[in-house]
Amino acid sequence: MASTGFLDYRNRVFRYYKESRYREALEVAHDAAKKFPDYDAQTSFWIACLESRLGHHAEAILTLQDSIKRKVWWPAEVLRDTDLDPIRGRPEFKTLETECNSLQREQMNQKTSPDLMVRLPPGYGEGKDWPALMVFHQRYGERPELSAAPWLPVLSMGMILAVPWSSQVYAHDGRSWDSLKVSEKDVQWAFSNLKDYRLGSKNLVVGGFSQGGALSIYTVLQRIVPVRAFVAVAPSDWIIPEEKPATERQLPSEDFLSIVEASDCRGLRGSIIIGDKDPFFPKIEQLYELLVEKGLDGRMQVETGLGHEYPEKFEDKLRTALDFVLENGAKMPV
Repeated sequence: MASTGFLDYRNRVFRYYKESRYREALEVAHDAAKKFPDYDAQTSFWIACLESRLGHHAEAILTLQDSIKRKVWWPAEVLRDTDLDPIRGRPEFKTLETECNSLQREQMNQKTSPDLMVRLPPGYGEGKDWPALMVFHQRYGERPELSAAPWLPVLSMGMILAVPWSSQVYAHDGRSWDSLKVSEKDVQWAFSNLKDYRLGSKNLVVGGFSQGGALSIYTVLQRIVPVRAFVAVAPSDWIIPEEKPATERQLPSEDFLSIVEASDCRGLRGSIIIGDKDPFFPKIEQLYELLVEKGLDGRMQVETGLGHEYPEKFEDKLRTALDFVLENGAKMPV
């Protein structure tokens, strides 16, 4: 699968980047750009960031300019990446920002539909009801075959995996859940598309990462679809973004807090996996305590030293979380 090959390249770029091996990362990024033209927005942005890191400022500007000529663009939040700080003051960069804004408006004016990827476990048949996990992507949610990657082990656990793609444009190649009204419709649409599969609501779990993790909690609390359990990984303390970043706030989003305060969580189950270095952690800890107070049968697994990312050995932690939320329902096979 092309997406699997691309993920291998992305993992190598990110690994080299973390190790400050920028030249090697750039070489891999250039190779990925040639092999995977469908992922142009990502590969060109990697290249520009790495060129900027290496002091090749003119080349970084040119990389971004060439991409924009191909109608590739990035939202303002992405262009604030600190890797681009050395070129941010240049007049050409200001022009790039303006052109990205124009392309963003153009794409957002086009009607975009939600999408859904479904993967079936080995041995799937119609002889029984199967447990299922519906996973919501993060903000800047990539196409489902990429955002689904960390969650694919659930197939070997005997679960159906369903991964919706929001209808809300966030980037050239990414979506968000920024409008709750639209998100509810997208989630309901995705759920209705599972009607042809053998699954029961007692064995359906929703989950997600970051904004998607917050949406999974919201979906269960608000009974958007008939599901009683969530597995939220590094959830944000908001679904609709806050003006101030998490590091500048002591309290969770007022909107999210009010939803939790108004919820009856009795009969609901939820598992949260989050790092103690995640900027959302203090806020999520407060929300979790309130959820439990409201009747949630919950568990929160705190990963020492982990920031806003998936933990190591995520497959094992996901299995433990699913075992808990599906207790008295479907059990994960050993």
